Amino acid sequence: MVVLDERLSAAAQMIRPGSRIADVGTDHGYLIVRLLLDGKAAFGYACDIHPNPLEKAAKTLRQYDLQDRCALLLGDGLQGLSEEQVDDVVIAGMGGDMILHILDEAGWRNPAHRFILQPMTKIHELRIGLYRRGYEILKEQAAQVKNFAYTVMQVRWCGQPREITDLFARVGMLPQTRSAAALVYLEKQAQSAEKIAEGLEKSNTKRNEIDKYYELAKEIRAICADWREEE
Repeated sequence: MVVLDERLSAAAQMIRPGSRIADVGTDHGYLIVRLLLDGKAAFGYACDIHPNPLEKAAKTLRQYDLQDRCALLLGDGLQGLSEEQVDDVVIAGMGGDMILHILDEAGWRNPAHRFILQPMTKIHELRIGLYRRGYEILKEQAAQVKNFAYTVMQVRWCGQPREITDLFARVGMLPQTRSAAALVYLEKQAQSAEKIAEGLEKSNTKRNEIDKYYELAKEIRAICADWREEE
């Protein structure tokens, strides 16, 4: 039985029923297999830059007799795929800078596509980069695995580049979800902003830059406090 952790389960929930999906950085292929078994995906493309993960994915597909419903693609990002072959793209388990690189290299500019992104690092940079490139976040939710909270977002290209606030770059759409995992995520972001401010103080950085991060931490903590009062 293929069981997804909370992180990949959240990604699976954002896949549109009947989609042809590409899973970039597929590893063992568990996400695609689960989506195919559940009847949520029509066809899958398991993509990876290294051959070993694809061999593991092939083994998983054979185990569930799904090899005819998924193609294995060796390459960087979405190399080897055209926009017409795919509806939804999952890019999970890598840094925000790498996710932006993959989107840039693919150059897909079709609002009909959905990109399900699960960054591990540089998350605020990813949100900033997405909006500057003309993407928008449609949905976002947090997923907690042990003591760590991740964010998973569904994104589309809209062709309208814009700047976002420092607060949105740090928390995205998670304040709208009011989940326990989102609370863990937001508290971590508040701590991170405070650490940055403290580090800037030690390096004698300009006061307005220091105050910016303290204010950011204050805003995030206020969101968390409002949630607790409503519980």
